[in-house]
Amino acid sequence: MATFHVGAVSVTEVVETDMPVPVSLAFHGLDGEAHLIDTLRDRYPAGLFTPGGDPLLVFRSHVLRTPSSVIVLDTCWGNHKERLLDPYAHRLDTPYLDRLAATGTDPAEVDYVFCTHLHQDHVGWNTRLVDGAWVPTFPNAVYLFVAAEYEHFRSVPAGSHGHDSFADSVAPVVAAGRHRLVEPGFAIDETVRILPLPGHTPGHSGLHVTSGSQEAVFTGDLFHVPHQFARPGWHIVSEHDARQATETRRDVLARYADTRVRIVPAHFALPAGGHLESRPDGYAYVPA
Repeated sequence: MATFHVGAVSVTEVVETDMPVPVSLAFHGLDGEAHLIDTLRDRYPAGLFTPGGDPLLVFRSHVLRTPSSVIVLDTCWGNHKERLLDPYAHRLDTPYLDRLAATGTDPAEVDYVFCTHLHQDHVGWNTRLVDGAWVPTFPNAVYLFVAAEYEHFRSVPAGSHGHDSFADSVAPVVAAGRHRLVEPGFAIDETVRILPLPGHTPGHSGLHVTSGSQEAVFTGDLFHVPHQFARPGWHIVSEHDARQATETRRDVLARYADTRVRIVPAHFALPAGGHLESRPDGYAYVPA
């Protein structure tokens, strides 16, 4: 569990689980450059990788406490969920709620839940199993879904990724009347707004936090591995629109490099994120 601050906003991670991801197997778009995987890895902090050299993907939530709101960003895989297409996440039984409590967070005090997108590893703890039924984990929160994202995933056919997780982790929130559909740019409060980062999914978005003179951008799944700072065209196999996602990565790199804006990818093994620095052969990622 790690905590950092963006001005008056405190941010605490809640880790559910983690797993290594071999770049050569999980990514497309390498275009004959797979030989650069190790070379690119060596320019980034060792803490982002397993001892064997694979990037480590961490599945976590971030709890943001602003002057006026408690916001949970992304909700991981969830417990007891049928995930036959993702056997490493099938019927998990993790102490996520205990870890959330260890941060001093009561689910009943959460004002907003925001999912950067509706992939199954970002919505799972939207709900929990009570007496055989899925109920909102955060009973008093407003769950914010980007409208384009919601419309896409509500039509995913049975047997495809996203169908089961929509049924058990999104639809029950809607049935309970706890959701709100919003557009990119929506201001959650005076310090946090939704930032459109399309491509990974149709409505994929992040959060832009501004407090005093400090800024942070939570980029969701825009970047899965640090190699993508130098090779934004490398994309994970689950990318919905690889061309759009690549353009979005390039835009973020150009916009925030050499600034003091903290960049916080969802899955990096550096919970406090880092800063982007431009280099002649790409971008460096320096821990914040």
